[in-house]
Amino acid sequence: MEKLEELQVLWQTQTAAPGQPVEKLVRDVRSHSKSMVRIFAIKTAAVVVGSVVMLVSLRGSALMLAGAALVLAGVIFMLIVDWTANLRALHLGYAAPSSGFVPEALDRLRRLESPRPVHWLAIALGPLAGLNVVELALLHALPLSLRIVMHLLLSILMVIAAVVGFRVRHRRFERETLPLIQRLERLEREAASDRQ
Repeated sequence: MEKLEELQVLWQTQTAAPGQPVEKLVRDVRSHSKSMVRIFAIKTAAVVVGSVVMLVSLRGSALMLAGAALVLAGVIFMLIVDWTANLRALHLGYAAPSSGFVPEALDRLRRLESPRPVHWLAIALGPLAGLNVVELALLHALPLSLRIVMHLLLSILMVIAAVVGFRVRHRRFERETLPLIQRLERLEREAASDRQ
């Protein structure tokens, strides 16, 4: 009986019956969110495997382990930030009236765009700093000038890898998420013009 009353309230607060395009849009948003979660599950598995490989291969000094810990901490922090955003997008109020669903979906989908300052901070304090600490431990016997050049090269390569990674991610966002955002914005505009 309680469910029936909830459905009655939902029906009464809905301005119009959701047509076929709206149902397809909701299905597409849900499918997109599930796809993003699958991708991040694969990334998480890759991080776990990479972590095991790194820890097994760097059984050297405490400095090496500290560097590996920094790398892992940065990567894990970025994964947590991304998982949080993706799980929020997955757990939208799909049963809510479109007047509440659309703004919430737009907000959560827009948060999937990257990079955000927190990603750059995690890269700087995690992989970039951690790999330099590992390199410091590995190259301690080389002359100082050569070590400085090696640290600069590693840092530049890490920044280039981050920029390329974020560019690929942005292109995926434009290809997969942005069309959904545009469809939701169009639905929001149509609903606003219907209310006027």
